Amino acid sequence: KGGDFLYRWGNPQNYDRGTEEDRIFGGQHGIHWIPNNYPGGGNFLVYNNLHQTNPNRSAVLEFENIADENGFYRIEAGEPFGPSTYDWIYQTNFYTPTQSGAYRLPNGNTLVTATTEFDFFEIDSIGRIQWNPTLNAQSARVLKYSYGYFENNLLLGDINLDGGLNILDIISITELILNNQTNPMADINNDYFINILDILILVNLILGLPS
Repeated sequence: KGGDFLYRWGNPQNYDRGTEEDRIFGGQHGIHWIPNNYPGGGNFLVYNNLHQTNPNRSAVLEFENIADENGFYRIEAGEPFGPSTYDWIYQTNFYTPTQSGAYRLPNGNTLVTATTEFDFFEIDSIGRIQWNPTLNAQSARVLKYSYGYFENNLLLGDINLDGGLNILDIISITELILNNQTNPMADINNDYFINILDILILVNLILGLPS
């Protein structure tokens, strides 16, 4: 109902500032800002459905947000909106012609949904898969919530579910770390990792010290 585009990126020929060779996007979905307190905070993250052809391949792209301190996206006469290219890409052999998306997580990993492949997976910053459940489920886009996001009556750190925090829970977390296993009750600081930091916090909680 009035107004104009504030910013466009990925296919400058749409506003007569480039050619087909400048096109990056193809059928993209789920564009959003990465939260400021996450790795890459303030940048854009998008699922590019048709990033490559012959064979068709999708990709996840992160690119810089060029807005100034007043929120203006500046463009030079005759030139397309910046940046000139993306900062980060994840691309393997997955392809989805529609829907799909990607979201940055607090620990810097990225959760990717490949809708028509009935797949979603979590990757780290260099593209190694950290989580890939085998579920026969199709979703437009998947979100990941921390264990404590919803209200529950469970005590975080109570690995053996005996209703308290004690040395047995420390032993349990240690075994999880040594065996490279996961348990949402063990991620006490909600950073999506189970490591020595969770043990230290648990020890402080048991001793009644500030965590």
